[in-house]
Amino acid sequence: MKSLLTIVLLFSNICAHAQVKIGNNPNTINAASILEIEDTNRGILIPRMTTAQRNAISSPPNGLQVYNTTTSTMDVFRSNRWESTAYSNPNESLIYVYSLADLPAPVGSTITLSANSMYIFKGFVNISPFYLELNGANLRGIDPARDGVSSTVGGAILRSTDVSVFIEDLAVIPLSAGTKAYDFKDGTKTKFCNLFSGNSVVEVGIPSLGVGQISGFKAATIVKNYWSCADGLKVTGNMGKFACSFTFITNVTSGAGIEFLGTLVVDDIDLSNNYFVYNGQSGVKLIAGATVDRGRLTTNMFRGVGTVLNGLTPYDPGWRMLQNTNIPDSRAYGYIYTNASASSTTTSPNNTYVKVNGTTSSVKLLKFESGTNNRLTYNGKEGIVASVFITVTGKSPANGAEFTLAVSKNGTAISNPNQSTGTMINNQVFTLVLETEVDMSTDDYIEAVIKTTSSTSSLTISDLQFRVRD
Repeated sequence: MKSLLTIVLLFSNICAHAQVKIGNNPNTINAASILEIEDTNRGILIPRMTTAQRNAISSPPNGLQVYNTTTSTMDVFRSNRWESTAYSNPNESLIYVYSLADLPAPVGSTITLSANSMYIFKGFVNISPFYLELNGANLRGIDPARDGVSSTVGGAILRSTDVSVFIEDLAVIPLSAGTKAYDFKDGTKTKFCNLFSGNSVVEVGIPSLGVGQISGFKAATIVKNYWSCADGLKVTGNMGKFACSFTFITNVTSGAGIEFLGTLVVDDIDLSNNYFVYNGQSGVKLIAGATVDRGRLTTNMFRGVGTVLNGLTPYDPGWRMLQNTNIPDSRAYGYIYTNASASSTTTSPNNTYVKVNGTTSSVKLLKFESGTNNRLTYNGKEGIVASVFITVTGKSPANGAEFTLAVSKNGTAISNPNQSTGTMINNQVFTLVLETEVDMSTDDYIEAVIKTTSSTSSLTISDLQFRVRD
């Protein structure tokens, strides 16, 4: 009965004063407060929940607050969306960007970000007419379809020089014909450029300079990006590795989806599982003068693209291309021959292989090169197991002559397998056919060789057919 009386009195007090005080000094309350909580060693614990649980709240009103256990942030519902408030700790600096006012003050046209900070964009932030100098800061959004940065600045919206770059889940929107998204440079070949999942460059009805340019870096990695703009990405400088995968490239109306400039010097290029879909223009373009040690294209798809490969082929030394639409798979192949040659091959001394003489012509050379002297040289960058096929036709120069055909590698005969004639009579015509395999690396060469064990007379080979392929 006493407890009930206490509750009634408390309720009456609340109704009478329309103010509530909890904690120390319950009889005093700030006149401007409807609810005051006072304590010196305890805090307020608001509802704690995961992002999924937060999103499941039905019709949340603006101002509703929860503690998000998924992101370890205080979340507030405002303007019909959930937003996370910034927090900081000794090891990381997070800066939430809702508008231009949340960024450092511009100097001229430059907004220089705070090094080693993570700038998290919430919504689309127009920074016109300025650009962001990353200065070693990282950028990201929460929702790649709703978070990003736009500007009308001439040149790139995002720029950096000799620092590593990290961007994720962020859209960049060029708002003028003279604007592009990126200009990232590293002249030291020690930094990394990472454009990770969810980044996009999108035009909104205004053709622009497109994605922009990446120059240098120890490694530049682009994964799961989306580009919908007039021009694609240009790559240059002295670079270790350039990799782009699972990127959707569309609406290109000038230039190429990915273009390697003539000033590029790169160790490795790896393009895989990208989707190029636009009418006309080039897919992958290599400008004359670019130096690429190794390149690989695997399982890329091209739809409607005018020139899938511009300035390179699947058979160029150093390039390997497999399972791409509208691009033949890379292979190594060489075919040379002589026909009705009058050149003789001296097989003396007995039992010693000598090169088959005769001027040779080539039919097709893919990752092989040949002069005019019965030699095929492999100039690919990856080792292969070469399938070799040789036929020679000749005429026995004497009674009792016997001949054996083989292939030599780098001037040394491979004695087995080989093909031999039986004992022949003078002027007897013979044909020998040899099929074998040879391991070949860059600059290895092979030749057709022949020997005799029973004749010192010169032999004339009237026909040689020499084919090799991986």
